[in-house]
This record gives sequence, structure tokens and C-alpha cells, in this order.
Amino acid sequence: MYNTLILLSLLPLSGPEAGEYLTISANSATVLSVETTTNADEQIPVLPPEPKPEPKRQTVAYPPDKPVAKTQPVLPTVAVPPITTSATTTAPSSPITVASVAEPNTAFAQPEQDSNAVRVTGILEVPKRNHVILAAAYQSVLTSLKTEQRDTQGHIVTDADGQPVLIPIVEGMRVFKDQILGGFDDRELQCNLEISECKLDVAVAEREKKIEVEYAAWGYRVAEAELQMLRETNKLHEKAITQIEINKAILALQQADANLRLQKYTLEEVKTREVVASEKEVAKIKVLINLRKLIAPIDGMIVKIDKAEGEWLREGDPVLEIMQLNTLRAKCKVNAKYYTPDMVDGKNVTVLMPMVNGHIEEFPGKVVFAHPKVEAGNLFEVFIEVENRPSGHSWLLQPGRDVSAIIHL
Repeated sequence: MYNTLILLSLLPLSGPEAGEYLTISANSATVLSVETTTNADEQIPVLPPEPKPEPKRQTVAYPPDKPVAKTQPVLPTVAVPPITTSATTTAPSSPITVASVAEPNTAFAQPEQDSNAVRVTGILEVPKRNHVILAAAYQSVLTSLKTEQRDTQGHIVTDADGQPVLIPIVEGMRVFKDQILGGFDDRELQCNLEISECKLDVAVAEREKKIEVEYAAWGYRVAEAELQMLRETNKLHEKAITQIEINKAILALQQADANLRLQKYTLEEVKTREVVASEKEVAKIKVLINLRKLIAPIDGMIVKIDKAEGEWLREGDPVLEIMQLNTLRAKCKVNAKYYTPDMVDGKNVTVLMPMVNGHIEEFPGKVVFAHPKVEAGNLFEVFIEVENRPSGHSWLLQPGRDVSAIIHL
């Protein structure tokens, strides 16, 4: 212990002296006092720690001087109250204006609307009244799919003998209302028709035969004459004819009168009813025969043939499909936020259709129905009927095409 003290007294110390303590401030190290009991050979000088750099503070202006690389869409700005920095910040506080990044609410934004027209789009279709499917009315054999040839005006074309020229039914053929397009086996009905027509002839003859009435009228006149003669005889010769004979003559006259009235009733009522009944029987059979014929109910075009001649058909089996394309219908949607059904119902319409060559054709039309119910998306449906135009053997407008229309308010 003593040796250690002697050595320490001999060696010069560059560090803090014995008994001083070391304290460190933020900028420099000041030795206050140091105490050590270590060996002089192992003595290490105490170095002050490196000072910590003070954090740098920068003031950044907003918006920056240099333009932002990515431009933002111009949106409505919202004024923000001035923002000041904390009290510990050395930079002076300044108000900052921040652009709003919230998207504008376009739910109720109204596009520019034309107060005189409504623009809509739709798909063309054939109205149900212009689309007919001819089917079998009875279970029978399809005996014919032929029709008389017609010209463009619908007149029947005849041969040299004056008989209609029959041609087979094909797709694309133009047909006219009430034109017979084929038929089913009706031989039994034809026989019944002949029988009913014979009964009708007999009933008519019976009604026209008046011999019973004439005979009854002669009988009445004879009975009346006999009674008159008996009365005249009694006037000339009193009590020449007994009262009993006169009463018999009166009874005979009454019987003749009753018989005459009966014959007249039979002629005018019974036989007339027989004629009417026979006429209705004939008409009924003719209806049944017509039901076994394929008759076009509308003017149109044959678009589909489902059966062939000789096939056995059940009741309701489809045979032919006819479409009338001179009038088409378009289903369109109208925005209920800007228009109501009564605003567009019955209004005139211009339908626009782009053609193959790029030319746009216009067709006149009319709103025939505006649905009162508003569907999802705040839309209601309108039906527009448009007048079609022929193009050769076809039509300019075809079902299934998309069209645009302008409803004139």
C-alpha cells in the first residue's frame, strides 16, 4: 500500500488530480475531482466523451417552390384555419391553405337536359299482335302446305283455264290476310257438310210449301158457307133446319178456323225454325272445316316452317310462324329524376338507325305506353312503335337491332 502511494507521487499525471470529480456538460468536459485506487502502471487517463451534435431544424414553405410532378384534378377548395407550430419550435408560425382531397358528391349532379327532347336507347322487337304462330286445331294429318300464288297487290294469279296457281310454302314468302296456306284431313267434315246442306234444302222447301195452309183455308170457307146456308133456309122456311144441325155447322166452322190457324203457325214458325236450325248446322260444319285450314290472320312474312306435308299432328302443334314487320316496337328506359310518364306518353318520336354504309336513317314513331312503375336505378319503361320501310324483299329495320330515339316533348 505504501509502495503504491510513492509511485503515484513520482509519476506526473496529465489527467485530473487525485481527489477531483469529473463532470460533463453538453459542450465541454470539466474535471472536478477524481478518486482512484488503481495501480500506477494500470492508470488510464480519463477522456471526455464526444459532444452530441445538436439536431438541425429546417423551415419548409408550403406549397414548395418547385412544381409538383404529378398534377391533381382541380377540385373545390376548403379554407382551413391557420395552423401554428408548437411553442418549442423556433420557426415562425404561418397560415397554410390545404386543397381538399375529398371527391365531390355527384349523386345529385344533374347533367345537361334538353327541355324539348328526351334521348333514349332500346332494342327493336315485333309486337305480339304482329307475331302469329299457326297451330293444329285438331289431331289430324297435315295434308297440304300449298297456297295460291299472289301478286304484289294480293290478287290471285290464275292459269289459262282460270284456276288458281298453287305454289308450296317457303320461308320468306309474303302472305296476305285470310290467305289459305294449307290444311288438314277434313274428308269426314266434308261429308257432314253435304248432309247438312241437303237437310237445309228440304227445310226450305217445306217452308215454301203452302198446300196445308191453302187446304185449311178452303175447309174454313166451306164450313162458313154451310152455316150461312142453314141460317138462310130457316129465314125462308121457319124451323126447317133444327137447332142441332145449326150447332153442328157452327162447330164445324170453329174446327176449320182452328185448323187454318194451326197450319199458318206451322208454316211461319215451325218450318222457319227448321230452316234456321239447318242453316246453323251448315255454318257449324263450315267453321270446323276452316279450323282444319291454315289461314293467315295478318299480312306478313313466313319466317319459320315447323312441319311438313303428311305429318301426323296433335292439337296445338305449331306449323307456321308469321311476322308483320311494317311496324316494330322498341323498349326504352327513361330517367325518372327528370321526366314523368305523363310527360312522354303519346309523344312523337324520331328513331335513328345506322345503316351498313354508315348512313343514319330516320324513322317516325310514337310513344304508345309509358309504364307507371319506376324500376331499380330510378328508371321507368316506355314502348315506342316505329314505322318500318321496305328495302327490296326485306325491311330496313330488323327485330333485335339496337336503336336510339329522340322523344319530342
